[in-house]
Amino acid sequence: MSALLATGLLVSTVCTSAAQTSEPKNRFAKPIAGPVFLGPIVSPGQKVPDSDGVETSKRPADLAFGAYQRGYFLTALELALPRADSGDPAAQTLIAQLYWNGLGVARDRRKATDWYKFAADGGGRAAQFAYANILLQGKILKPNTEQGEVYMRKAADAGHPRAQFNVAQIITARRPTWASFKEALPLYESAAEAGIADAQYALANIHAEAKGVAFGDDNKARQWLKLSAQGGFDSAQVDYGIWLANGRGGEKDIVEARQWFIKAATQGNLVAQNRLARIYAFGAGVEADAILGSAWHIISRRGGFSDTELDRFFQSLKEIDKKRSIEAANQLSRRLRSVN
Repeated sequence: MSALLATGLLVSTVCTSAAQTSEPKNRFAKPIAGPVFLGPIVSPGQKVPDSDGVETSKRPADLAFGAYQRGYFLTALELALPRADSGDPAAQTLIAQLYWNGLGVARDRRKATDWYKFAADGGGRAAQFAYANILLQGKILKPNTEQGEVYMRKAADAGHPRAQFNVAQIITARRPTWASFKEALPLYESAAEAGIADAQYALANIHAEAKGVAFGDDNKARQWLKLSAQGGFDSAQVDYGIWLANGRGGEKDIVEARQWFIKAATQGNLVAQNRLARIYAFGAGVEADAILGSAWHIISRRGGFSDTELDRFFQSLKEIDKKRSIEAANQLSRRLRSVN
């Protein structure tokens, strides 16, 4: 048996509040039962999709959006206003973004909300998504779950990928049954195929645990898990690393698994930090390094992740090595803060 298996690194899931060194039920680190709404506003410098999903720079109002993309926000506002007054939802959405972010104008999120509603009622799917989030989150307007869901569903029906993910989450959170996952499956699939990492992670969960599908499929689950990890989703990076280390759903690759743990750990994922601690402490796929292993353990423990076996490992070190581990942890923490 390898050191990796012997030390309990390869559990299929983990809890961020306590260590699990015994084999738990096969579940993911981040369940998909509850709705986690993806943010409403597109930032400057990103392409802004209009209600039809065509880049706004290809529409007649491209001068306004071109000015927006180049940072000429007052010019963008001047060019967008006539089209917005004539009922163009894309121009109305642009104005809403300018006021929301305080670009070229004083930040006024109440005024931005009004413009989002104009655009949403005019069929702008990006505005429908934004206005739905505003209603659901209740930070600008009084929370209105019913109306928020109406606008979110309109955006999803119009093909907005993040809205599709949110509606799928609403469905499965309301009734976390097999039938509900089956109902939500097309929405998850559409969002995942559009590159939404959260949806890709959800699909991995669905196929791994046979939620809404006829049978579990580890191979398909691993493919979606990989895509989600590549999209930067830290929970997926951790789980994909665990699957690689276990050889679940495909070939076993401990070396690549470590690379995914490193990616997630640098994002501050406590589970990944703990897994790296175990890899280095017990020499799983690499030469054992008690100092580096202890350093990662100290970092994850500072974040609230408990692992009694690594506690004992650290306490078994010589005093000089304990001090070296603490200093290494401090250096790693400074690097992580500079990255994040």
